[in-house]
Order: sequence, then C-alpha cells, then structure tokens
Amino acid sequence: MKQPLLHSLLVACFWFGLSTAQHAQTGTPKYDPLGEFDDLPKQIRVQVEFIDVSHEQLTGLMFGPKGSPNDGELRKQVAQLVKDGKASIVETMLCIARSGQKAQAASIEEAIYPTEYEPASMPAKVEFKNKKEAEAAKVNPRDLAIGPAPTAWETRNVGPTLEIEPTLSEDNKTIDLRFVPEIVYHVGNTVWAEWKDQYGKTLVQMPKFYTVRVNTSVTLAAGQYLMVAAVSPKNKDGATDFSRKLMIFVKADVLSVGR
Repeated sequence: MKQPLLHSLLVACFWFGLSTAQHAQTGTPKYDPLGEFDDLPKQIRVQVEFIDVSHEQLTGLMFGPKGSPNDGELRKQVAQLVKDGKASIVETMLCIARSGQKAQAASIEEAIYPTEYEPASMPAKVEFKNKKEAEAAKVNPRDLAIGPAPTAWETRNVGPTLEIEPTLSEDNKTIDLRFVPEIVYHVGNTVWAEWKDQYGKTLVQMPKFYTVRVNTSVTLAAGQYLMVAAVSPKNKDGATDFSRKLMIFVKADVLSVGR
C-alpha cells in the first residue's frame, strides 16, 4: 500500500472515531432491537380486531400444531380469507395510552330507556261545582284513568368500546395488557304491558341488547398479533348465531414520543 493512501485511511479512521465519541457525549439516542430509541418516552398503541368467520373455518384454522410462536401467521391466513370474500372485518378499534395508565375509546349511541313505571290508577276523587256541571261533563270513569308513567331511567351505550391498561416492560419488548373490548347491539324490544285509552295506545316495553365482550389480561410481544378469544355473533334476529365466530385479535405497538 502506498504511503499517501495509508495516511488518508488513518486520518479518516481518526475523524470517524472522534465523531462517534462526540455523538455519545451529546446524548445521541441509542437504537434498540425493536426500532425504538431507548431514552425517549414511550406510549403503547393497542389495536383490537373483530373478524367474522364461519365455525368450520375457525376449526380448520385452529387445527393441528402451531407453526409460529405468535399469531402473526394465523392473522395472515385470516387476512387471505377476508381478501377472498370468505370472512369479513366487523370492527377495528385502536387506542393509545402511557404505560400503567388506563384509556378508553368508544363509538356509541346512548340508548336511554325507562326501567320502572308507576302503575295505572284511577283518581281518588273528581269534584264538580254543581250537578249541572257534572251532567254536562258526561264523564266516563274509564276516561279518568291515568296510564302507567315511567319513574326511573337507565342509559346503555350501544356500539363498540375499548378499555385498555398497558404496562411496558423495562426492556421495551413486552407489554402486560388488561383490556376490555366490547360491541353492544340494540336488537329489539320486549313488550311487558299495553295501555289503551281515548287518546291512543301506549306500550310498556324494555329494550333487548346483544353484547360480544372480552375481559382479560395478557402478555404481548411488542408488535406481534395474539388471538385472545373467539365468540359467537348475533344473527339477523338478534339471537346467538352458533354457525359463525368472531375471532378477536390484539396487537400492541411501542411508540417513541418525538421520533
């Protein structure tokens, strides 16, 4: 090797080492295996999916030995079913929280309905100024009856709701997640009584709701899918449809603030 070339290489190595040392002294963030900067604040983004498949498809997907340490491959198979029109994505919910803190995301309609009624009754006493006024009124006792009146109310949130409480490990690789994903449907009303008078008809009824919900705690590898449950959805009449299943997947990503 010629002397000038050797000298140039030595100078380049010196300046590269000096630049590296200066960056280390000024606190350049260290890059971790997950692709995140270790010394930046972290947040956790939780993604939950409800995917509708047939009962037979679920049995086929879950049959046999597992080919992966996580459910990423299973999620790919389900994605192919969706692409082929053999499955459908019912709902996807996302929510971000800091480690150790609770958060909630919801897309709801508030269904307000009566839960208690004052029963129908007759007035204790009806008074007229004189007999002539009473005869002119021609009162039918049934016309004086007072129908059932609601006295107490409740509110039910109809739609999807996701509650999360993630806790990030010290090495930023795993997340302990407590979460409650749920979808509530209003599927109809049940009539308990019927009231008729000269003004029309009133129904004493209560709403019927159908709920799919998971309430659990899991440990996740950051960025990897996990199928946490399979539940039965409702059919067109609002009853349980045992011929289909909702596969519920969850994934938690670690996000660095300011990156």
